[in-house]
Amino acid sequence: MLRTHDASGSAAQTPRPIVDGARIALPSRCHLLQRLVEETAGSTGSQRLTLVCAPTGYGKTATIADWIGDETDGTHPVRWVHCSKREPESMWEELAAALAQFSEHTPREGADTVATVMRHARALTAAVTLVVDDYQHSTTADTDMALAELSAESSRLTLIVIGRSVTLLDGPLVSATTRVRLIGAADLSLTPIEISELTESLRIPASANLTSALERTEGWPLAIRAALNLGADGFYTDTDDGRVWAGGPASATFDPLSNLNAFAMASLEIMTEEARQVVLAAAQIDSLSATQIRSLVGGENSTTVETIRFLTEHGFIVEAPGAGVPEFRCHGAVRAAFAEYAVGAIDSDQRKRLYSDRAREIAGTAPFTAFRLFCAAEDFAAAEITLAGNFTTITDEGDGAMRALRALPEDVLITHPTLTAALLFLENPRTGVAPSRLRFLLRVWQLGLQRRLPAGASTPPGPIHLQLLCEAMVLNRVLGNLEDAEAYMHHIEGRLAPDHVPALPIPSGSDEETRAVLTGNGSLSVFYREVAATALSVGDFGRARRNLKRLRRRSERKIATPWHGFPHASTRSVTDQESGANWRLAAISELAFTDTIDGHIRRAGELVHEFDELVATTTAAAPGISWVGIEIARAHLAQENGDPAGLRLAVDRLAPIGDRLEPWPLLLIAEAAAMRATRGIELALAHLVAGLGDSEARAPIPRAWCKYVVTFEAILNSSIGNLARAEHLLSDERMGDEPVFKLERARLALFSGNDVEALLLAQAVGDPGATKRQRVDRRVLTAVAAWGCGRPTEAVNALGSAVTLIDKYFLPALLMSVPYEQLREVAVAAREAGVCDIVDALDAIPEKARAHRYEQLTEMELRTLAAISEHRNANQAAASLFITAGTVKKHLASVYRKLGVRDRDAAILRAGRMGLLDGVDEQAH
Repeated sequence: MLRTHDASGSAAQTPRPIVDGARIALPSRCHLLQRLVEETAGSTGSQRLTLVCAPTGYGKTATIADWIGDETDGTHPVRWVHCSKREPESMWEELAAALAQFSEHTPREGADTVATVMRHARALTAAVTLVVDDYQHSTTADTDMALAELSAESSRLTLIVIGRSVTLLDGPLVSATTRVRLIGAADLSLTPIEISELTESLRIPASANLTSALERTEGWPLAIRAALNLGADGFYTDTDDGRVWAGGPASATFDPLSNLNAFAMASLEIMTEEARQVVLAAAQIDSLSATQIRSLVGGENSTTVETIRFLTEHGFIVEAPGAGVPEFRCHGAVRAAFAEYAVGAIDSDQRKRLYSDRAREIAGTAPFTAFRLFCAAEDFAAAEITLAGNFTTITDEGDGAMRALRALPEDVLITHPTLTAALLFLENPRTGVAPSRLRFLLRVWQLGLQRRLPAGASTPPGPIHLQLLCEAMVLNRVLGNLEDAEAYMHHIEGRLAPDHVPALPIPSGSDEETRAVLTGNGSLSVFYREVAATALSVGDFGRARRNLKRLRRRSERKIATPWHGFPHASTRSVTDQESGANWRLAAISELAFTDTIDGHIRRAGELVHEFDELVATTTAAAPGISWVGIEIARAHLAQENGDPAGLRLAVDRLAPIGDRLEPWPLLLIAEAAAMRATRGIELALAHLVAGLGDSEARAPIPRAWCKYVVTFEAILNSSIGNLARAEHLLSDERMGDEPVFKLERARLALFSGNDVEALLLAQAVGDPGATKRQRVDRRVLTAVAAWGCGRPTEAVNALGSAVTLIDKYFLPALLMSVPYEQLREVAVAAREAGVCDIVDALDAIPEKARAHRYEQLTEMELRTLAAISEHRNANQAAASLFITAGTVKKHLASVYRKLGVRDRDAAILRAGRMGLLDGVDEQAH
């Protein structure tokens, strides 16, 4: 009868395995029995078909027997019908005989057996439970449908079907019209807690091998019994409560892993040759499709079906859920042993073919797994195509992708540069990778791209042409060929919309049509990021922001609406949500970096705060070295804000990758700018020059950042009066007519005392094409220059406009980039005019950080200063100049006034720093 009220519940202690004659059995799962009792309590008859379908060794029959009891008569009798492999059709005859005992129907002679069973069910006079055991021997589509119909014939009939496999009973064709309670392998498997309780009740000594073996069983009771070797009397003894650990000398040979492996190897003996081929192949890869099984087995389709059925019914392979062609994985209990055995049983060519065939099947839905398989099969052309279409998806996996890529020889990396690009992407942020290794990979990458793109963008397109163009863009940017990089960038950007990314067919090695299943979307994130980085390198801030915003939108879409198309075959460890979160950080970091370069420090600060919040509240991490931008932004924000702790944090985080940090000059500029505000301009300049000369610890200055270094050094030199050095820095013809250099020439003219030239040069720079920082700088320069030209209204208005933008963009440090005294005069006038008030802010600038405009020394004053520095005595200096000592003193007084010093030593030091005394050693004084 069905137990609907009295549940066995949780035992006081976990039941131990019992011996029934010569057989060993594990007790039924108490939790499952409890669930069945609760489900049927108060609802008897409402769900009349229960299907128990699981491979052999899951205790199906014992569980049902424990659930329904063994009552053969009484109010709710139970009848068991056992199907026969030899006579599968006899099931209906046994069902008719079982039901005839409780039915008023009298069948006529020669009537159809199935129809007779249906009539018996409709004519039942009492409630009866009918159990059909070993149903795998009788299942067919017609039989399954007939049983479903039978379960609906009478409310007095409860039908329970037990089998290792069925044809339709567990599918939607039946459940669409018939209520079915399905109990499968997952329900009958022991949970980790139950396995632990079992070993404790057996008193088996804990060990690493025991834990590992039981984990491999995946809760399969038969495999658990095999691992524990429960039938061996040398290890166990029988008690009234079941078996327990016996200990003794034999226990020294107890090894659950060896037991499990022996179980697997013995299983090979009961398999056909076809089944053995399939299960060994399944042990080599994550999953095996029915198509591959058909290829392995060969022959008729019936042979394939029978082979799959045998292996699934015995639990050696497990069908994976999913749409499309059925796929199977090797059960964990036997996989390790089968995989080890397959090393010798399957030759290298067969294994490669197995990997390659599987990879082609899943390349469109599980690209990371396909990529690994292609690499293992040494099908590097297909691996590169898969990587090109899914660069982001594959490199997201980090260590998994790295293992596959690091194993590739140099000739493969040269032939397939996309593999080299991925390896560089993954190795660049790793502090344990030597710079020499990165330089080697860069050379290999360059050689590979030269071979694949001999005519650059004009090279005839191939299957991964867009990816190669993107790589060429990045390589040229890294090498400083910004014109070529910019040309590639313009060529690429318009083709990055998902609808425009071509499908990448994987070559099949034959003339047959290949499956063009890759969309290219798996590479869009890195495409957007690299196009933005290139745009930033050439000063195209609009394009940089546009692509970074695309990257952010794409990342947020992946977080909000992840694609659920990855099947069980995928070995990805990074989900779409995680990938989206990681690349969102990359977008935020690069946007902050862009705003920092552009001069919108306030917005960069907001992005730094957002980045930190996301890092603190999620497990996301920006991929590769895309996090560098946020630290550069943090450093400049800290410099503008007077926050030494924030600057130190950024410097410390970037220090481990300082030997490969591409925008390192920008970090050095932030450090020097912060030092200018706290320790003075001279020390800031010394720090900058020392950092630029440290060639051992840093990479060469990238061309993209060279102009920022030149202009900042020119600012510092102009601020201390070393106009000759500033002029030399700005005299290079390669500097061109960019706004930043025009402004620096205007600054040089301003510090030289040529206000008219400074004003003309500053006014020649318009807002279009200038960065936000340059727009502010132009207004500040215009204000001071116009004041010197006797145009106070223009000066005050320019300063007011500059202050508005300084507050909007948060660029207070720009107030230190022009002569302090002249700027303060304009500020006082602006305050009096009610335009703006920055006088207090200017007065708060430390004395050492203030820039001064020094009057130019006359030729005689320079000669006098040089003579006094050499002779250290006024009379000797006068004699060397053929003038009187009084004249020397008069010239020196003029020098002291112009240089803003009080004595000879200070004048010599100041003149030396200003470059006025060539050959004078500052340190000697």
